[in-house]
Amino acid sequence: MALSIKNRELEQISRELAAVTGKPITEALLEGARRELKRQKGIKSLLSKNIAWEEIREIQKRYAELPITGSLTDDEVLGFDEFGVPTK
Repeated sequence: MALSIKNRELEQISRELAAVTGKPITEALLEGARRELKRQKGIKSLLSKNIAWEEIREIQKRYAELPITGSLTDDEVLGFDEFGVPTK
């Protein structure tokens, strides 16, 4: 399959990359494209994780703003006695 580069800057950079790496243009471009694809996937993954953490922080914030109702202590709710021993 042929690839036609119709951009002078890309052609120049491709030739320079091949010269610097000592590899044929096709191989140099393939390695560069693979590296960039891996980098972009990593960025996308990080963004997805950051979005998830932002959502978790928002849920935590909303939860923290809820009024406290009832008279049970945190330990009683979780089922621990005054010594930290499970009661259930």
